[in-house]
Formats: sequence, structure tokens, C-alpha cells
Amino acid sequence: MEKIIQGALTANAASLGLNWIYNIPYLDRLAKEQDLTFQAVDPAKYKRARKAYMAYPNAKVGDVSLQGSILKWLVEALKDDNDLSKEDFEDLLYEKIKPGGPYEGWVESYGKKIILNHFYKELELENDPIAIDDDQLVGFIPYIACKALNLSNEKAFELAGVFTNDENYLKFYHIFDSLIEKAKKTSLSEALKASLTDVPKAFGFKLTMALNTETPKDILKIVNTSCSIGYALPLIYTILNSTTSFEEAVRLNTQFGGASSDRGTLIGALLAQLHDINPAWIELTHL
Repeated sequence: MEKIIQGALTANAASLGLNWIYNIPYLDRLAKEQDLTFQAVDPAKYKRARKAYMAYPNAKVGDVSLQGSILKWLVEALKDDNDLSKEDFEDLLYEKIKPGGPYEGWVESYGKKIILNHFYKELELENDPIAIDDDQLVGFIPYIACKALNLSNEKAFELAGVFTNDENYLKFYHIFDSLIEKAKKTSLSEALKASLTDVPKAFGFKLTMALNTETPKDILKIVNTSCSIGYALPLIYTILNSTTSFEEAVRLNTQFGGASSDRGTLIGALLAQLHDINPAWIELTHL
């Protein structure tokens, strides 16, 4: 299932040059002038966008976000040991992202919590561990890795425990499995509609609205473009429902801005099972 990883990392890398730009009218104007995918990180664009945060100033074209890096590390670790434990995974992440570690780049809140909890243990401090309660798209990274390596969703959720204890992630792992299988037999739009009967109640309204917008941008009336799955999943549903190819979906995702690279990771992993990936894009990506 190498294609799943290719799809995830390619879609992640494609959006990184404009990741965390939240000025959609600016991105719309920019899209009329140039292809938004595989752009170099340009401080001038972030300055013009105003509503933006340049988290990866040193990234090169083809690089991936922190979540893309975590996917790479996890896949390699699981190839070596299918029984990798949650504790082993957490130790792996700590060794990669700790101060002085090999990873150089933005570390998001879940990574900082991992670092602090390890410091508490190493220094034998009496502080209570920081709660594992993240709601970002990083909870889908173990799903993508395990899907690619034919490991169970239950194993994926065990590993996701490094970031979250929310069982809705496991529910969506199963939903996405069914969605892809149904899409292979009917269409992605039909599969998305069918999946609504299984989504957790808290997500039902927004995901239903995501499939019933006149234009893709209409979904922004009820969600924003942050990495929280309460907002990201409806946006992903809209993108999947509004496009007919891998490239079209990635371009639309990039044009929405916000957490586009991390949304792209899940979008790319799903669509790689249904569509071909542009070989030139794979070549550009630092897999």
C-alpha cells in the first residue's frame, strides 16, 4: 500500500508553501496568477496575506509538515516492528522532536506536551502529566500508517493514544474504510452521503451541510480552516465531494488555506486509493 503513503505525503507537501494562510480572498487572487501547489515558502506572501502564520520558514519545495514527518517516522518504525507500542511511539516522537533532536521545524501543541511529560519523568518532578486530549488531524496519522501496512484500526487507535483519547477517531477510521470500499463500487459522492448514517452525532450537522453546499466555499459559513477535526472534517468532506481527481482536490484544499498541509495528508491518503497521483508531484515530494 505504498500508494497511500505517497498520496498522503504528496498532498501534504503540495500545500506547505501556503500552509496557515487564513486570507482566502488573497489565495483566490493568487490562484488566478499561478498554480498554488508546490510553492516555495515566501515571507512576502505571508506578509501580504496579513492573516497568516509562517510556521515552516526554512522548508524547501517538497518538504512536509510536522504531521507528514510523523507519518514517515511511524511507517518506518512499524515496518521494523508491527507490535510497536504506544509507549514506544511516544518515545520515538520525543527523540525526534526534543530540543537538540534531529527534527528541525515547527512543533505543535501535542509535540510540546510529549516533550514536557518526558522532562517531568526524566527530572523526577512531581508534576501531574499533561492530559492527552488533542483534537487535531494528527490523530489520523496512525490510521494512515496502519492502513498502508495492513494493520488494524484498533492498532492505529492504540498508537493514536499518544495524542488523543477521543474514540471518535476510531469511529472515523472505520467510516473511512467503508467510504473507500463503497466509492470503488459507486462514486465518492454517493459514498460520502452513505457515510453520514455512521458519523458520530456531534459531527452530523456539519458533515451533512458539507455535502449540500451550492459552492465549496459555502462551508466556511459554519466552519473555519483550523486543524481541529470539528472544522477540518467538514471541510475535507466538501473538498472530496466537489472534486473528481487527486490533483483537483489538492488544489482546492490548498486554496482554502489554513491547515492545508495537514488536511492534505488525510485527503491524499484517501484519494490515493481511488485516483492516480501525478508522477511529477511524487517526484517533487521528499518521500
